[in-house]
Amino acid sequence: MKQKDKTISADDRTLARHSLKVLRRIAKVHKEQSKPLELKVTDDGSELQIPLSAIDDLEKLLKNLSQGNSIEVLSEDQMLTSQEAADYLNVSRPFVVKLMESGKIPFSKVGRHRRVRFSDLKKYEAQQQKIADQKLKELTQQAQDLNLY
Repeated sequence: MKQKDKTISADDRTLARHSLKVLRRIAKVHKEQSKPLELKVTDDGSELQIPLSAIDDLEKLLKNLSQGNSIEVLSEDQMLTSQEAADYLNVSRPFVVKLMESGKIPFSKVGRHRRVRFSDLKKYEAQQQKIADQKLKELTQQAQDLNLY
């Protein structure tokens, strides 16, 4: 899921907060029983079943909306432009292009334009987070060794 620039009204944030509480309560029971979540629309009596695999994503969606953040759902196989990849990583487009050209992020070309698979971008992001976590542990250990912490 990706954040987008869109204002969420106070009413929608309140509704999302309430819906999130209800969804979490109902989903807990359904997850324990391994059965899909069933919703009934009171206006016209329509019924909707939601697969268990989608409940966590629905919770993330409602949580973001309750905090005033809109989101965009991306599939793992979706191809992004270098600018979209840069926006996702919150870095400049030239930096992303350098990462692609150096082989740190796999990409393909469509004509002259670079495209990166969203799953590859997430993989790179996870690797960078792992490296950052390790460096932080090392710095913390050094500070403890020097009695600075």
